[in-house]
Amino acid sequence: MKRIQLSLCMVGLLTLLAAPAAAQYDNSPQKSLVLPECIWAAATGGGTWVTELQITAYSPGTTVEMIYQYGGGYRAVLSVWTSSASLHYQSVKFSNILSTLQSLDPTFTYYGTVGSLEIFSQDTSHTIQAQARTVNGNYGKTFQALAFVDGNAANVGRPMMIMNLAQNATYRTFVGFFNATLGSSGPMTVQFAVLNGDNSGLGSIFYKTFAPWEFMSFNPFVEAGVGSGPYDDCWLWINPTSSGNTAAGSCGLFCFGSSANNSTNDTSSHIAVHTWVP
Repeated sequence: MKRIQLSLCMVGLLTLLAAPAAAQYDNSPQKSLVLPECIWAAATGGGTWVTELQITAYSPGTTVEMIYQYGGGYRAVLSVWTSSASLHYQSVKFSNILSTLQSLDPTFTYYGTVGSLEIFSQDTSHTIQAQARTVNGNYGKTFQALAFVDGNAANVGRPMMIMNLAQNATYRTFVGFFNATLGSSGPMTVQFAVLNGDNSGLGSIFYKTFAPWEFMSFNPFVEAGVGSGPYDDCWLWINPTSSGNTAAGSCGLFCFGSSANNSTNDTSSHIAVHTWVP
């Protein structure tokens, strides 16, 4: 674990950093964040995927806790890191965050798993930002941790799409989802469709039901019934059809895509964006 501190010589800039602006946006620092994908597992083409994680604490004395949501449940780990009692904008970097959680929570085996990571501070006066780099040897991809806001998630009336998907001799593709619908004890049902560049469907439309706080990942081409083939210039339609809470501020389903080169294991992130309502 490597700690990083900002060393600034400009008095005016130091003053600015000590007093963060009050304006709030979807990507502003928050008390609670979601990292869509976090992994520590063997790679299909050889090597091991690990997720590096950097966290920046905007206020002194920020205590960071985490909840790891994987396919079979969740693990809560308290007091993962506490920032300096005197420094603003202090950062910490974990070379393999799931290995760190393993050392703090040895009764569970983190190796061989993939999931979403919730990252918390103690209160709204101690906000944070976080970004991850998932790597295998010399190759990697980055994901920004996202705030619990409607603009970052799909819900009924707020469909999303993941673009530039391929399934062919060069690339393999997976997508992942985390049902973080706030104020709900019910499941979310989602309609999925793989479409090509002509907006024609590949295979069949399929549905998945996500329990509250459930993480799930899969190959969308396989789920659509087309499997391997010369597929390129494709995208995934993500359309929640029912949800435990659809009100403004309910957040919803966090979505991401990931593709890897079949020969080199070089990997890419595919960021979900909102699209039209049918």
